[in-house]
Amino acid sequence: MRIRRGAQRGLLLPLLLLSMGACQITWREPVLEPLNSNRFYDAEFGATCDAAEQVVQDLGLELEDVQREDNACLLDTEFRVFSDEGDDPMDHLRRVAMVGAGGFIGGRYTMTVTTRDVRNGGTRVRVSTRIEGYVNEEFGYQVLRSNGLIERNVFEAIGTRVGAPPAEAR
Repeated sequence: MRIRRGAQRGLLLPLLLLSMGACQITWREPVLEPLNSNRFYDAEFGATCDAAEQVVQDLGLELEDVQREDNACLLDTEFRVFSDEGDDPMDHLRRVAMVGAGGFIGGRYTMTVTTRDVRNGGTRVRVSTRIEGYVNEEFGYQVLRSNGLIERNVFEAIGTRVGAPPAEAR
């Protein structure tokens, strides 16, 4: 069957329009880099552990568990509600976590700070923050990704107390 040239043009346009619906631009979310929550301090283990404990207390966090050994120190805090920060809880939640379009009405966080003696001298500190946004009674708290602000502030405060700036540990 032969189709005339004018008829081909008449068929080509509807086919082109139909096929364009299948072609769409897809947006990919940027790849999230993992937080490097480890820092190295050129300072004695005992001084660094004491500094970490003082920094946590200065943040107004209640210590739930403290474990000290010869070469390791673990500090676990209780949850702190963002309304205790003195700001609007949602403003604070947006500053410290990747909230997205979540319908959160509040939030809270807890922190674990682990300090370890390093063989060649110095101390390695790991700060892990669990941030949760509150949705409602039905859905409760949802875990959010930290943007690293709380962790950076803790590392800098420990560095100030021990007199040695933090360096990323790998």
